[in-house]
Amino acid sequence: MSDAVRTYWNTYFGRTPEAHALVEHIAGMNSGTVEVHAVFADLGLDGLSGNYTDTEIDGFGDAFLVVAALAVLVAETRAAGSTDLGDVGGPAGQRVAVHVESKENTQISTALKYFALSPDDHAAEARFDEDELTEFADLCEQLRGRLD
Repeated sequence: MSDAVRTYWNTYFGRTPEAHALVEHIAGMNSGTVEVHAVFADLGLDGLSGNYTDTEIDGFGDAFLVVAALAVLVAETRAAGSTDLGDVGGPAGQRVAVHVESKENTQISTALKYFALSPDDHAAEARFDEDELTEFADLCEQLRGRLD
């Protein structure tokens, strides 16, 4: 486990029902390599054109929180080569490499940046108190830096 999981997943990113639903979905894909564009298509994120501020995804919850959790898995794959889903609440020992193409990487990075700049514009902000929201926004900006 790299510090991506420790720093981001084990704080706000991995504590949400959205994160748990995402991990369950990825585990169910039964693939050693998970393509982000496939996850986007499965969840309907591809139809949102990068606008995740106030959209709920059936069975997954807040679109931004799903994308933020996915960003951590991308960062973990970049740092460690793959992610042990057991480290993020999934089946222990099931390793996946989360691969992202330029288009989706840009959408994820932009979403993280927008949240960092304007967290109050997102439906997810209602889940945090003021201090938590500030810290989560700062972490989003840090995480975005790992994706660029």
